[in-house]
Amino acid sequence: LAGYRVERCQGAGCSTFVQIATPSTTSYSDPGLTAGTSYSYRVRAADAAGNLSGYSNISTAATPALDTTKPSTPTGLTATADSSTQINLTWNPSTDNVDVTGYIVYRCNNKSTCTPNTQIATTATNSYSNTGLTGSTLYRYRVRAVDAPGNLSSFSGIASARTAQ
Repeated sequence: LAGYRVERCQGAGCSTFVQIATPSTTSYSDPGLTAGTSYSYRVRAADAAGNLSGYSNISTAATPALDTTKPSTPTGLTATADSSTQINLTWNPSTDNVDVTGYIVYRCNNKSTCTPNTQIATTATNSYSNTGLTGSTLYRYRVRAVDAPGNLSSFSGIASARTAQ
């Protein structure tokens, strides 16, 4: 046995197969496919003389659809001063059509409009402790959710807290 010939056709119920690979092992990964598309595969074995076996059964798989849906906006953001150098943030978890993978935490530069924002952290959970702060200082925050393809939610509402003296 010299290897295999992998053939593929695209679309539900397709019948026009094209050879796409000649692996020497019994596995093959097919890169660069289109999201949300059905593909069918069949395989034949080949010996050193070029003789081919019959075709395998046809196996069909679909790539996941491209996720362009942004997560829901985080709600219920609260900021609580823990000490003169730390403020703890919590918020309600966001939802997504696939999965929320984390949150981006921003601290506001402009005290009146909370823009522009400075990203200070990313976290996989719906809480964050901002440390290393200055005492008796007002800090304002916003949060955004992010999913695996990088879709960002809208900004949360603004939460503020003043560190202790």
